[in-house]
Amino acid sequence: MNDRTESAYLAKARHNLKNPVNAILGYSEMLIEDCEDEDFTDLITDLRKLHNAGNEILNAIDDNFAEKNLAVVGKSITDIARDTEIAIRTPLNTIIGYSELIIEDNYNIELDNFNSDIEKIIESGKRIEEELKLIIQFKDHLGKGIKLKSFNDGENFSMVEDVIDSIKPLESGDKELIKTGVILAVDDNVNNTDLLKKRLTRLGNNVMTANNGKEAIKELSKSNSNIDLILLDIVMPEMNGFEVLKYIKNSDEYKNIPVIMISSMDDKDSIYRCIELGADDYVTKPFDKEILNARISSSIERKQLRDKEKILMVELEKEKDRSENLLLNILPEEIATKLKNNEQDIAKRHENVTIIFTDLVNFTPQAKKLSAVKVVNVLNHLFKQFDDLTLKYGLEKIKTIGDSYFAAGGLTNDSKIAAYNSIELAKKMIQITENVNQKTDYMNLDIRIGIHTGNVIAGIIGKNKFAYDLWGATVNLASRLESTCEPGRIQISENTKEIIGDKV
Repeated sequence: MNDRTESAYLAKARHNLKNPVNAILGYSEMLIEDCEDEDFTDLITDLRKLHNAGNEILNAIDDNFAEKNLAVVGKSITDIARDTEIAIRTPLNTIIGYSELIIEDNYNIELDNFNSDIEKIIESGKRIEEELKLIIQFKDHLGKGIKLKSFNDGENFSMVEDVIDSIKPLESGDKELIKTGVILAVDDNVNNTDLLKKRLTRLGNNVMTANNGKEAIKELSKSNSNIDLILLDIVMPEMNGFEVLKYIKNSDEYKNIPVIMISSMDDKDSIYRCIELGADDYVTKPFDKEILNARISSSIERKQLRDKEKILMVELEKEKDRSENLLLNILPEEIATKLKNNEQDIAKRHENVTIIFTDLVNFTPQAKKLSAVKVVNVLNHLFKQFDDLTLKYGLEKIKTIGDSYFAAGGLTNDSKIAAYNSIELAKKMIQITENVNQKTDYMNLDIRIGIHTGNVIAGIIGKNKFAYDLWGATVNLASRLESTCEPGRIQISENTKEIIGDKV
């Protein structure tokens, strides 16, 4: 067995021993908290003995299964396991013995899950004994007679080899208050996921669990990406933690979900591999619950802030579209673009622009007899249809002045087409005014229209409630043609007639 493989076996053994220790410490902590809350003070002393014994076992595992011990001449993994078995004999007897006594003396205690949690502590203690026996079956550290059998529930040891391959150095291209949320806890040890679920649910989180990589992927697909955080173990059947992490971070749907690795694999290769694959944090088991809570809270807070940022960005984009549409309703597209680009002194001379003015005859005397609502409704109904027609014929609405409507064609398109479309627009305006008359019994509207083609100056004036406007003799003449026109008629100038020729 080469040094790298030997180190991986040691890490695997350490991992499998720490898992039940994690359960002992976690369940004893929760039971102490419950007893303090319910004032069962007599039990707390015995529970603290369980917790202290668990810490003794943890320290013995860390000391004996340290990689430096492999460098000792003649020291094998089997020898390390035997040394550990001797070192933990007393605290392990304390855990199993005291736990059995606690159940016998308090079998009818009124505390949720009390007996079941104590039984899980006993099971975890026995699990440590079983794991040590499996490790002791190894003959020596040179690999003679070593069988690739599991340290863990008959699981094929090739799973460890997969992890060994995964942690080879990466190629350059491989690369205030507790916040609560929706958490997916993934660990092959049911006790670990059960403990995490109880502890985190108590803090107000919604916790889902999975006990292998494929289950984790299924839970992700069922969640519709509503998960705020994933707690992920490394050594698991089906898919190991590296594979699950890689899947998550390569997925467009899940890549923004933060992942905290929680594992007994405490070698730096595993940690580097996880960070390079995109893990947000790495916590070794057994973990300090306060530190884990803080890391979970921090990750959830960052995720929720990113989610809010996405929503705000969408809202901002909607507001931007709304403001741009509003700007285009007020200004021609070319002028709106210049304003958005912060251009100053927007002004331009245009040739052969066709100006159209309309006016409602005797509108003011009739309006005096009506309510404000009726007056505005009539004008709004009429001018909305004018707006639609102006857009249809490719003209720019400049503004309305009282009951007058002012539009222009040829500012951005062909002057001949614009002149012809202005005539067509004017004819439709007369027709629409007649239709409104037929549907309105309290007003009798009549329209006159003047059209002239010539040169104009266009630009933006004002600071507050700025306006786009046109100036020049062409505008004045079109206005005069409208004011001297007969009701129900369109009066055009010689210039406009010359441009449209025989089309009208």
